[in-house]
Amino acid sequence: MSGSPRSLAAAALLLAGLAAACATYPTAPRHLFQPIGEEQRAMALAAWQDALRRADSLPPSRLLYDAKFGQGHARISGTLAVVVTPENVKATATGLFGSTLAQYENGALRVNGRDPLFLEPELLRGALAGVWRGGPPTLAGSEGRDCLLRWNENTKGIVAEAVLDAAAARLESLRVTGAHGEVFVVFSGAFDPWPQVVELSDLRSGQSLRLKRVAIEPIRE
Repeated sequence: MSGSPRSLAAAALLLAGLAAACATYPTAPRHLFQPIGEEQRAMALAAWQDALRRADSLPPSRLLYDAKFGQGHARISGTLAVVVTPENVKATATGLFGSTLAQYENGALRVNGRDPLFLEPELLRGALAGVWRGGPPTLAGSEGRDCLLRWNENTKGIVAEAVLDAAAARLESLRVTGAHGEVFVVFSGAFDPWPQVVELSDLRSGQSLRLKRVAIEPIRE
């Protein structure tokens, strides 16, 4: 293979850019789902009820995360402080020496100098708790211990699907499509009881947010 130094340099930059763009998105195991049998359907529904009970048990809390914001090549690291209550969710990200990096308000996380990352309160609260509250799901398939759950909320214009580890009664991933875009969420680490690591990406804007939980403080009334 031959080419001018300029064309080779341009190709290298293009490949680097593509690699950086791909690294923006969280990854989850690939699945080949098959029709689900009655026995596995019953097990999946029971596991989903267990997952909801765990989320229901979470008290109003202050949570602190190591946060990494990404878009294209750029990455910004900071700390995200979140207050979650049944009525509301608030979040502020700070950087070095307490400088404000981002503020969550009106359904969007607004990072300084970037387009907003649209996360409706229902989605952000669900992602932090590791569930999706869209009513009873449709069981769309299974592969081993993993089951595919789907919700189609026509009145809200929202379509969601999640991969549930039925043996562990916890979500592996969640994908929600609505008016503002398509958000993909991957969960990893322990659920004790809040998920330890939550990675979100907006598949339309290319923005991403990786959260690693470092502290929890229940809010006592």
